[in-house]
Amino acid sequence: MHDPRWILVAWGVVALAAALRFWRITRPFRTRLSSPNRLTSTDLDQARASLERSWSEGDRRGSN
Repeated sequence: MHDPRWILVAWGVVALAAALRFWRITRPFRTRLSSPNRLTSTDLDQARASLERSWSEGDRRGSN
């Protein structure tokens, strides 16, 4: 009978291939995250404040 450890080797190869594939697929996303054009915390605060203003305006319109 065959040695059952070969099954573990085969699964290891599959896991390695899946990890490499995932790494390759996510490369554009990772490079965008590390780019200098990334949003700073002040940009995020401004975006949050803008959303809160628009939501409160929508609530005022909806309650009339």
